[in-house]
Amino acid sequence: MNVTIKDVAREANVSVATVSRVLNEKKNVSAESAEAVKRAVEKLGYSPNFLGRDLRKSETKRILAIIASTEQTFYNDVLRGMQDAASAQGYDVLIATSANDPEREMHLLGMMFSRAVDAAVLLAPKLDTETIVDLASRYKLAVCLERVDAQGLLCVTINNERAAFDATSYLIGKGRHRIGLITTKIRSQSSIDRENGYRKALRANNIPFLPELVYAGDYDAESGTKGCDYFLNLPRRPDAVFSISDTISIGAMAHAVQNNILIGTEMLFFGFDNIGYSHMFIPKLSTVDQSCYLQGKTVVEKLISNIKNDKPDTGTYMLPHTLILRESTGDAAAANRR
Repeated sequence: MNVTIKDVAREANVSVATVSRVLNEKKNVSAESAEAVKRAVEKLGYSPNFLGRDLRKSETKRILAIIASTEQTFYNDVLRGMQDAASAQGYDVLIATSANDPEREMHLLGMMFSRAVDAAVLLAPKLDTETIVDLASRYKLAVCLERVDAQGLLCVTINNERAAFDATSYLIGKGRHRIGLITTKIRSQSSIDRENGYRKALRANNIPFLPELVYAGDYDAESGTKGCDYFLNLPRRPDAVFSISDTISIGAMAHAVQNNILIGTEMLFFGFDNIGYSHMFIPKLSTVDQSCYLQGKTVVEKLISNIKNDKPDTGTYMLPHTLILRESTGDAAAANRR
């Protein structure tokens, strides 16, 4: 039987109106009552019907895509792949932003709980792994771009650790042994994997890891600028810099140019994501292409298959990455490496 709002009220020993106020995040509820309602919802497995619709309604032909923000341009290709795959099968993709807030992410997933959408894709999720896997056991949910280290969840990504290993190894192959890393304070799985790939490449080449060569900021160009400024003021500068995103790397290169650093010879730069600006900036940025369009297309195709089948696919799919070699690593003509 479906759990109703009355069942929740009875379990929490409060009125139906109080349950409704808690579910709609109204302020005029005591902390004690709010906590009682939350415990009852969790215990009974209640799915709030935000739109007042029948939970057994037919499919909507809509898939929700939740992204962190609209500032990360590499989302564009992922969303384009999702929309193309959805359109080919008569589905639409709704896009919402979470602002890197797990509570906001859960609130947006209310559209899936209430059957306003048939499924959802989390791009760079901020909810904890346990919560995501639990939701995936009850709803059609997938993760794209990030690796979730757990079973029972459809996940489409690349091997971020291997990609960072390849990029760092390429810099080492160029004779660079003092390689700086610009990463982020935000602890996403992809950033962690890219940091691990950087460290692994150093170990594989008997190069010691030096904490002084690591700068942590945000995902924006300003963090790249600050990171580069930090490196340039070290007693001994790095001879190459690997950044975990192109936006960061472009900010770092811009600062290097302003300080008359010869990019591609004196200092090499390697980014990640292959955003549009990476080949517009002069000198052009060498970077990791992570097949964003293909990831978006693949995750929607597999998610729609899960919608139509009783036995869901909960596999993790690692799609190929490519090194795009340009002027920032001393490669005059663009070249690709798997």
